[in-house]
Amino acid sequence: MRTKKIVYVAAVIESILFGLTFLGAKTALTAMDAIEVLTCRWTIAMILFVLLASVRIIKVDLKGKALWPALLAAFIQPCINTICETCGIDLTTTSESAILYAMIPIAVVLISAIALRQRIRPVVAGGILLSFVGVVLSIAFGDGFSVGGKAAGYLLLLGMVVTGAVFTILSGRLSDRFSPMERTFIMAVMGGVWFNLLNLARGKGFHCYAVCFQEPKAGVAVLFLGAVGSFACYILFNYVVSKMPAPQASMLQVNLITLTGVVTGILLQGDSFGWYTVAGLILILAGVALANWGPKADSR
Repeated sequence: MRTKKIVYVAAVIESILFGLTFLGAKTALTAMDAIEVLTCRWTIAMILFVLLASVRIIKVDLKGKALWPALLAAFIQPCINTICETCGIDLTTTSESAILYAMIPIAVVLISAIALRQRIRPVVAGGILLSFVGVVLSIAFGDGFSVGGKAAGYLLLLGMVVTGAVFTILSGRLSDRFSPMERTFIMAVMGGVWFNLLNLARGKGFHCYAVCFQEPKAGVAVLFLGAVGSFACYILFNYVVSKMPAPQASMLQVNLITLTGVVTGILLQGDSFGWYTVAGLILILAGVALANWGPKADSR
């Protein structure tokens, strides 16, 4: 019982902090482009992990373990997922990004059903449809909505949803071979190396680090993204998904992440807000709950 409470507390803390990363990314993007933000973010996380592992404050033991499944998961998240997320945030709004993030548990259900060759029951299909209607309602009725104007942003956020779901499933399956700390360590190191190489290949060099000191607001945002969003949050996330099924973990966390992202976007970024936002969120979260709490599937 005590362990269960710890898991739920960890999920709540991680969800609120991660919900704030949408605002942090939007703030950092005022001074840097998406790849530069990600370079600084994951370099900070990598440095923290390497330093703490080198003095044995955190325990990482990868000897004798087959690393390729963990490397595959790390390539999906952060190397692909956070590009979709950050570029999507740049082309849309904080609250829109948070709203679309709520579709990850739905994607987990769909991908799990396809991978396991199972048939989704009507109650689950109803939850999926309900969430989709909620997304359309909350975004389409917003001020200044334009499909053409934000099409690229929505497609990138859809990529965030799909890769986020795949990573959630893979992370849960890796829990018997790698500890939460080891999985997050691999993610951080791979993310730090990947984005620095990507930034160098773009001819940007290391200018982004200078910007962090020249633009204090962006620097603080990047520090939060790296130390909290990519370091603390992913340790907690990997811990939570190792203690409960992937769909349940996603459903539990997505509610607070979405609400935190939407509220901060509205209050601090001036994002569009109205009856459609409230109605859309209710439909999305109700659909997520229905899809994950109802009977999942029948075998073919």
